[in-house]
Amino acid sequence: MTRRPSLVRALTLRFALVAFLGTSVATLTYALLKPVELEYELDDIARELVERVVVGEDGRPALVVEPDGPLIDWLREVNALHLKVYDRRDGRVLFAFDHDRGNSASVDAIRSWPPGFFVLGGIKTPEHEYGFIDDIAFDDGSVVRIVARRGPPEGRDYLYWMISELEVELGPLIAVVTVVGILLAVFTVRRGLAPLAAISRQAAALEPGSARRLDDRAVPEEVLPLVEAVNRALDRLQDAFAQQRRFTAVAAHELRTPLAALRARLDGLPVDFEGRAELLATIERMARLVDQLLAVARLESGQLSTDEPLDLRELVRSVIAERAPRALAEDRDLALEAPAHPLRIRGSRDALERAVGNLLDNALRHSPPGGTVEVRLGEDGMVEVLDRGPGFGEVPPTELFRPF
Repeated sequence: MTRRPSLVRALTLRFALVAFLGTSVATLTYALLKPVELEYELDDIARELVERVVVGEDGRPALVVEPDGPLIDWLREVNALHLKVYDRRDGRVLFAFDHDRGNSASVDAIRSWPPGFFVLGGIKTPEHEYGFIDDIAFDDGSVVRIVARRGPPEGRDYLYWMISELEVELGPLIAVVTVVGILLAVFTVRRGLAPLAAISRQAAALEPGSARRLDDRAVPEEVLPLVEAVNRALDRLQDAFAQQRRFTAVAAHELRTPLAALRARLDGLPVDFEGRAELLATIERMARLVDQLLAVARLESGQLSTDEPLDLRELVRSVIAERAPRALAEDRDLALEAPAHPLRIRGSRDALERAVGNLLDNALRHSPPGGTVEVRLGEDGMVEVLDRGPGFGEVPPTELFRPF
């Protein structure tokens, strides 16, 4: 089954995408406007070196690095890097790296400076360098000092810096803003679509033939044309139904007179006239159909009251009494099983009489001669009519409630 498109999902996704892209562009622009911060990589190198420091048998720190290992390859990529790791207690060099093997004294010149990151030679000069000093203390009380000097930033340095910024500062900020943006988008979209949900509930509550229309007072102007179009369509449907009801009522009323005239003429024929009984039965069926058409027209036009106080037991008994002579003439019995006390309800007497009468007429029509049609009236007001006819066969249950 194809999933229907969701306006909430689509708008939320768009809002979230805008929030993500906007935050990303803003933060990256801010980052690019900042001077490149090389201390990220130098600090990562210092962490890597510290992890390789061990305490020897003499209780003094030592640092062992493979000559051609990944760490050395990493150090070679840094522009003009000079780096030394000292034991702070005696000044012993634990590890040294010089990119050109000819300027190691440049590190010794700044080894006594306080820890930090700083520019050497002025950032506007083409020969400027960057210095980095950090002291790392261990649990045994020993301290190592990492001193590094490096050249101006290159392309790889900008890439390393941007990745570090995203991991340390910008990434969490973008994630938080994006999540908050999604939550706000969901809240905003649902609040914005609340009038549509209200209109949908109004539309679902409309009854057939109702004169009520969708309330457009709180509808956003973007949705107002749709609501107005629906109301106009409902007006057209109401007019069409009204015309249909008027036509049905007029046609049924006009048919009454010729049917009455035909019945009068047939009543005047001799009892043994060939086909008289069949013609009378046909006229009777037509009269019932016309009567039902008039009842439907009155019901749909709202002329029937559905709030009359009624005794359902008395109503069912009167309907049975009206059909008792016909049942007797056709060799069929009628039986009623009902409570001994009145059943007070509110409804339309005319509509209920016709409904129960139609059930009884159908049962009498299809019951075999000598059979019994039972009518059961429950305490809850349920009316059941049982006969011994052939049943509904292959007729779908939905067809039972079609008019006529």
